[in-house]
Amino acid sequence: MPFFERAGLKLHYFEEGDGPPVLLIHGWGGRAIRQWHNVISELHDSYHFYGLSLRGHGKSEEVPEPEYSWIDLAEDCEELRQVVGVERWMVVGYSLGAIVGLHYASLYPEHTVAACAVSPMIVGRWRAFAMRRLRWPIAWTLKLARRLPPALSTKMVHNVAKTRLRTLFHTVELMRKWEPKRTGIPASVPVIVILGESDRGSHGERAIGAAPKTDARMLENTGHFPLWKHRERFVPVFRDVLHTYARGPA
Repeated sequence: MPFFERAGLKLHYFEEGDGPPVLLIHGWGGRAIRQWHNVISELHDSYHFYGLSLRGHGKSEEVPEPEYSWIDLAEDCEELRQVVGVERWMVVGYSLGAIVGLHYASLYPEHTVAACAVSPMIVGRWRAFAMRRLRWPIAWTLKLARRLPPALSTKMVHNVAKTRLRTLFHTVELMRKWEPKRTGIPASVPVIVILGESDRGSHGERAIGAAPKTDARMLENTGHFPLWKHRERFVPVFRDVLHTYARGPA
């Protein structure tokens, strides 16, 4: 599995497929290949996918005391672009990664063919407050889940538990403080937002305000986890988005 270094951290990524380049960024508590592999297995003959595991997730390292910003995470993505030698790519992020991808498009429009935000997650004030107040019980529960087989802890909790605890709490604060309208994506970058009709608690619809013009796609009867719980609905829409935008303007 390949790594690259930035800001003193070893960051893990994977690449797969052949075709126009597409960066994939996973969600909160996820890992690059685990969250995306079932989706891209149906599409890798048409696109060259690069998947980054964000700081503190999967095999990527984390700083002792996280204080980084969205800009730092976007710059990690830019370092990967330079490492793999891609001039321009489409950037696709899920949940937490959706916001990272939107910031990347704002900072590096010249290298962004299009940006697609899948189920962007904005943590509400009360949810973030509860996580801060329950920090130690949550930490204890996740540490216990690491020792249990996925069949007992559920796959989602087991995977989140694999993420460094300081990363989980820091990124929740980032998602709480995010202000879409201050992201500043230029009109030259096409922005697509894919939302689940039943995803009420993530406030992802607010991400539409991150760009002057947005192509919004709604998945019926779908919640916050379309990559694995509703893949049969997500993949056709995602395939159409890639076909429409990944090659850039005709």
